[in-house]
Amino acid sequence: MDNIELLIQDNTNSDIYDISDIVEGTITWSTERLGEASNLEFSIIPNGELSFYEGSIVRFKYHGNNIFYGFVFSKSRNKDNVIKVVACDQLRYLKNKETYVFQNKKASEVLIKIANDWELKTGNIDDTGYVIPSMVEDNQSLLDIIYKANDLTLLSTKKLYVLFDNFGKLDLRNVENLKTDLIIDGQTNLIDFDYSSSINDTYNQIKLVKKDKSGGSREVYIVKDSSTIAKWGKLQYYENVDDSLNEAQIIERANKSLSLYNRVNRKLSIPVIGDVRARAGFSIFINKLNLGDIVLNQFMLIEKATHSFSNNDYTMNLELRVI
Repeated sequence: MDNIELLIQDNTNSDIYDISDIVEGTITWSTERLGEASNLEFSIIPNGELSFYEGSIVRFKYHGNNIFYGFVFSKSRNKDNVIKVVACDQLRYLKNKETYVFQNKKASEVLIKIANDWELKTGNIDDTGYVIPSMVEDNQSLLDIIYKANDLTLLSTKKLYVLFDNFGKLDLRNVENLKTDLIIDGQTNLIDFDYSSSINDTYNQIKLVKKDKSGGSREVYIVKDSSTIAKWGKLQYYENVDDSLNEAQIIERANKSLSLYNRVNRKLSIPVIGDVRARAGFSIFINKLNLGDIVLNQFMLIEKATHSFSNNDYTMNLELRVI
């Protein structure tokens, strides 16, 4: 297969094998913004000495661009001696569960602490700014703990941060820093699309409750949008907030939450010619795409990206949403 470099390293003796020329069929690289490590799936037909095991390092480059660095998590073989391999990046190790207690830490500091404890490599970590008063996480996955810290930051600042593995190093980046110059034009280079809109995860009334430490009294704060309540009905978000927050902080958080959640959620799926810049968490510009109820002319966030490399053919399918 032209323009690719696919290497696998035996984790018992550090021997490195170039398997680029023995790939059978399609190489698939998948990334998701939330919940999953990125995967690289491929099949090979061994033509000589080749030794690798679960945990072996896999590196993949396309046209010299670093695409994937991960570890073999599963392999299978059929009667034709075709070996199918699935490799995952470092985020797979964040599915381990542990108990953590954090006091007055930023989401970026939570990530650094967990990465250091579990000997994971880090790269570019943006300062998330917001100091989280308290997090007590018992028997939770490391990934969920980091996501919770990011969510609390989002609710308090309206700034969205994305965690991903960047060729062997964990990055935590503000989505504003992940806008690519890739443009999909609705009138020229778009093959097809699938569009949906929903208010299933929409909230037009925010109710935040602060309880004192003894649990004897409650302070209730409510903000709402009467205009969208008239259109969609009352959709309430409810949360118990940290008792260290003062009234001004709670009201600010409620208003930011309403601004964040009080809208129609729009999702778009498109198959297009492949581009290595398009991975989950990054944004691309959709230009002049008429969807019937709206004409898109804006950046959209990639929720999931599936790239397929096959001989000289390179395509991708992107699942997008409005930021």
